[in-house]
Amino acid sequence: MAIRHRHFPRNRIPLSETFEAWILFASIALSVWLIKSNALPPLIAHVSQFDVVGSFVEGFFFTSILTTIPAIIAILESARYVPAWELALIGGFGAVCGDLLVFRFVRSKLVEHILGAALHPRLVRLGKAITVSPLWWLGPVFGALVIASPLPDEIGLIMMGLSHIRLWQFVPIAFIANATGIFLMSLVAQGLS
Repeated sequence: MAIRHRHFPRNRIPLSETFEAWILFASIALSVWLIKSNALPPLIAHVSQFDVVGSFVEGFFFTSILTTIPAIIAILESARYVPAWELALIGGFGAVCGDLLVFRFVRSKLVEHILGAALHPRLVRLGKAITVSPLWWLGPVFGALVIASPLPDEIGLIMMGLSHIRLWQFVPIAFIANATGIFLMSLVAQGLS
């Protein structure tokens, strides 16, 4: 007598989302290692000795929740000998490159699954309703304000990513927001020195 196997439909996670989850896990593990080993502050301090490369690296690290504070310290230190406009221009470009890496993940289905699991369903529905309403522009505006502030960019990137902003719209907004934030910090540092 042959045994009949019932075929149950499987809820498989697409390969792209699995790959993104592993990259996210690896980047978190690397960030935790950088913090625990105290390797990041000396690295930023060493690189910041070179004006252009240092400004780019400081801007790049200005974007992440795990590296924002050392990057702000390095930017404030660099503002003593690098003109504010130059630091903002090059640092803004570095920050956009860092934001693009995060923005890629923010727009993925993986983040939608994570937010769906972490947030109350009513909050998720409210967010979706806002993105298709006449108030769709609130996400990018508040996202740009968060990006310009010393707060980690992930919050602003999530707001912008969920508003379904296009990449060609995101890049100039992120550059202007980051460059403005770095410029204002540089002016404050120069005023205090």
